Amino acid sequence: MGQYTASKTVTIAAAAADVLRTLHNIADQHEWWPGMYTSEPLETDDEGRVTKARIGNDAKIAKDEFDVVYVHEGSGYSWSLASRSSMQRSQEGSWALVDNGNGTTDVTLTLAIDILLPLPGFLIKKTVNDTVNGAAKGLQKHLGG
Repeated sequence: MGQYTASKTVTIAAAAADVLRTLHNIADQHEWWPGMYTSEPLETDDEGRVTKARIGNDAKIAKDEFDVVYVHEGSGYSWSLASRSSMQRSQEGSWALVDNGNGTTDVTLTLAIDILLPLPGFLIKKTVNDTVNGAAKGLQKHLGG
C-alpha cells in the first residue's frame, strides 16, 4: 500500500521539561492520545525511560496491538515498530520539542505508517492525519493549552 506520513506542530503553554516529562510517561499516553486504548511499558533504560512498549490503538479503520522501541534524544524521542504487526508493515514516529524561552514549547509529532490493509490511499492518509492531529491536540489539551 505504501508509506503514509503526517506531521503536526502545536504550541503548548508549558516549559519544555514539563512537556518532555509528560511524553516520557508512556504508561499514561492512552489517557490523552485519541484512539490509543493501552500503552504498557515493557522495558526501560538505566534512566528509567521506556525503551519498549506495547501499544493498543483503534484508528477507526482497524484495531491493532503492537510493540514499539524508543530512541531517546535530548529534545524528544523517536520510535519504530519492534516487528511487523497484524495491520502494519512499519511505523516510525517522533516527538520533537523546541523551547520558545517564554514558557511555551513548540511540539511536533511526525508519524509514518505502512499499512497492510487493502484500503484506498485517501482513507489511510486521512486516518494517519487524524491520528497525528488528535495526538498533538490531545497532548496540548492535557497540558492545559
